[in-house]
Amino acid sequence: MTAVVTARTGSCLYLDAGDARLCYRDDGNGPALVLVHGWLLDSTMWAAQVTAWSPRFRVLRLDRRGFGESPGPPDVAADARDVVRLLDRLGIGRAAILGMSQGARIALHLADRAPERVACLVLDGTPAIAGLPGDWPSETPVEHYRSLLIEQGIGALRSELANHPLMQLRTPNPVARAMLDAMLERYDGADLRGVPPTCIDVTPGRLAELAPPVLLLNGALDTPIRLHVAGALAKLLPTAERQMLRQAGHLACFDARETYSAVVLEFLTRNLHRWA
Repeated sequence: MTAVVTARTGSCLYLDAGDARLCYRDDGNGPALVLVHGWLLDSTMWAAQVTAWSPRFRVLRLDRRGFGESPGPPDVAADARDVVRLLDRLGIGRAAILGMSQGARIALHLADRAPERVACLVLDGTPAIAGLPGDWPSETPVEHYRSLLIEQGIGALRSELANHPLMQLRTPNPVARAMLDAMLERYDGADLRGVPPTCIDVTPGRLAELAPPVLLLNGALDTPIRLHVAGALAKLLPTAERQMLRQAGHLACFDARETYSAVVLEFLTRNLHRWA
């Protein structure tokens, strides 16, 4: 087994795990809450929420492999294992897991493979999961993005991604705009240059067996597919409850900062007994 150590570097703590050196941030005290970001993004996206959550919870934000300040080959199949690795290193038995967009798939994968480590789940803007009833066209044409990156470079790719419906802010807040632009500027397309990611979807039959409380969260102005996915999951998951945030799109933690913070905090607080 690869030894795992941490060392403080700047604003990050680093978790060394063989082929990856992962940046994570550790704020607050109390039951653990792990935040898993979506594609193109990184753990800085929840900076505003940490202020609201850290007085009650120990908030762990992990930059996934190849994103943010975590170098190493991107690997969605390894991301759930990295969350467990981090919990092991910090001596944490169970945690709440908040997965945003692609991070929601990772959160579900973790709940499926290591249910004893998951106190409860928050699934924010979940993408389509293989096997869900209905037709789920892709919102992210990966092969097109790969060709654009190879033929025209990272600048052209970032420009197209900046105009994607999933990347549109509904808030005029200039701080939110600057944070999103900075995350996109840090994205280097490494996941598109490498081997296509391993599928980590969980089958519907196994999803229906998930026991922890689940909060399905969307901005009311999220894409139609994401809203339909949340509706399908609400019918499938026996412990699920659903919240939609008004005047917010896919990036609800920016668009409805205070409401997003309050809704998640209320759900976590109500389920505090799950950490016991």
